[in-house]
Amino acid sequence: MYTVEFETDAKERMIEIPEVFATLASKHLKVVLSYDENQNSAPSKSVKRVSALSLNTINFKFDREEANKR
Repeated sequence: MYTVEFETDAKERMIEIPEVFATLASKHLKVVLSYDENQNSAPSKSVKRVSALSLNTINFKFDREEANKR
């Protein structure tokens, strides 16, 4: 087992892995958290995520033959 250490800010319930450890993004990780209760940090802006998308397809013409050629 390997150990790496870095500091980051939690945003909502997300912790960003720094780019130097990008290969860890798809790995199973054991996470140990340390924090300082006395540190006064400003709350970060919440990140809004798109959970649904609506498209107007009234004027869209679907050609199954053309789609199958691709």
